Amino acid sequence: MTKSKSSIRSRRAARQASERRRRQLTIGLAAIGVLAVIGLFAWAGQPKPPEVVVLPESLEPPPNADGSAWGPSDAPVLVEEFGDFQ
Repeated sequence: MTKSKSSIRSRRAARQASERRRRQLTIGLAAIGVLAVIGLFAWAGQPKPPEVVVLPESLEPPPNADGSAWGPSDAPVLVEEFGDFQ
């Protein structure tokens, strides 16, 4: 009688250990998958460096720039209005 109880206990312990290992393996694989997806999004979201950098000829404003207008006074003007009618 004692032998069969020990056998049942050992089988139950072995089954619980197997379930625990399976659960830990599932959690580990899920964590690796989540980290892989996060890494993929982080890698894909990085901005690409510009191929050609265009620098201005001079960093100083033109001599006729008074802060209110640049260019000829008779230049055509296009006014666009944007509105959000919510």
